[in-house]
Amino acid sequence: MLSGKELDLTFSTFWRLISDPDSRFEKVPQLVTGIPFKIYGVLKPKLLSPDTQYSAYVVYKAKDQIQDVQKSFGVGVIVHETPEGAKWERLELTKLEKREDGWVEAKFGEFLNDGGFMDDHDEIWFRISEIKYSYWTPGFIIQGIEFRPVKKIPDAGDLMHATMPSPFDSLPVDCISTIISFTSPRDACVSASVSKTFESAVKSDTVWEKFLPSEYSSLIPQYSRVFLSKKELYFALCDDPVLIEDGKKSFWLEKASGKRCIMLSLKESSITWGTSPQYWRWISIPESRFEKIAELLNVCWFDIGDGMHTRYLSPRTHYSVYIVFKTKNGCPNLGDSPVDVGVGLVGQEPSQKLIYFIGPPRRGRGRGRRRETETRDVTRPEAREDGWMEAELGEFYNDSCCDDISFSIIKTNTPHWKSGLIVQGIEFRPAKIR
Repeated sequence: MLSGKELDLTFSTFWRLISDPDSRFEKVPQLVTGIPFKIYGVLKPKLLSPDTQYSAYVVYKAKDQIQDVQKSFGVGVIVHETPEGAKWERLELTKLEKREDGWVEAKFGEFLNDGGFMDDHDEIWFRISEIKYSYWTPGFIIQGIEFRPVKKIPDAGDLMHATMPSPFDSLPVDCISTIISFTSPRDACVSASVSKTFESAVKSDTVWEKFLPSEYSSLIPQYSRVFLSKKELYFALCDDPVLIEDGKKSFWLEKASGKRCIMLSLKESSITWGTSPQYWRWISIPESRFEKIAELLNVCWFDIGDGMHTRYLSPRTHYSVYIVFKTKNGCPNLGDSPVDVGVGLVGQEPSQKLIYFIGPPRRGRGRGRRRETETRDVTRPEAREDGWMEAELGEFYNDSCCDDISFSIIKTNTPHWKSGLIVQGIEFRPAKIR
């Protein structure tokens, strides 16, 4: 697969590079506004198998399905010629297919790599462009252009047989394991279905040790069982978070990518009146990850804030930040009232938005405040599989793990006494593409 970052995209200023946890590549291009465009690309034939018929696919995500939009697609082997000298075949967009990895693919052509293109000057050119002036949907993300051998369909009555065996099957298993270790946990699991050789290679500790955090050996004592393989340990760290930093942080891995996730206990945070037992108390409940969590009893001035160093997170990753909570007795004067929140790297302007702990007020209440929120980004709470609720505070990009990230949750613009909120912690996990 050729990375979308390597493609020549017209109107490049209308694209941005983002990190997607489901992508094979560190960065993928995302369209930020609806525009007509063309995509050009080039690939060295020597990277493909000789004497093989290939299909070319564009692999993407989109907020809405692309429909009723005719596009012109062309692909072909152009030897010692410029793109202007190429004669492009006009094809209709073929059937869109949902892939097992969560992306969508559309085939846009075929070509024969006849085995003679082994010179560095030989190239495969391809292009995707519209037939009629039309717009692509904002939020459209291109992971890349994928080239796969064409599946051969024999005479009627015979079953469709698979493509030629992969040339990787002739490599030593240890070598295949090393190659797979440079992909992602999701790709490793998918590659296990390629052949028995790959299945054996994926089981190797060489693969899964690469996906584990560097300090994994210090995390093992927290489990009450012996791990027979690095793969078993990896999935334990995904499914069963461990406590670190004297029980003030919960640590786990995102299963598909191996990215680090952290939940901060509010013991790590600054809470106005948090040490006064008439306003806040620290309780123990069995469904919490932490020994003690904060329960709001009665305050007028609601203010939570703090942060942490980004060294606990994965580098070059977009993160979302959430408050994880439960409510009691309708969370009086707080649950249905918007709360100001912010997230940002220290030294930079934080993102600002509003959240609800339960939901917006019923019709007839708080109309003036509702008009104020119409121009603000508003987040409503969502239920989690673990029985808690969460509301997103904001997002940030962790580049080099050398910064501090801060957050704030404030409700001080009303004189009413607020109560009925139980906070498990503040969670940091890789952002999902919307």
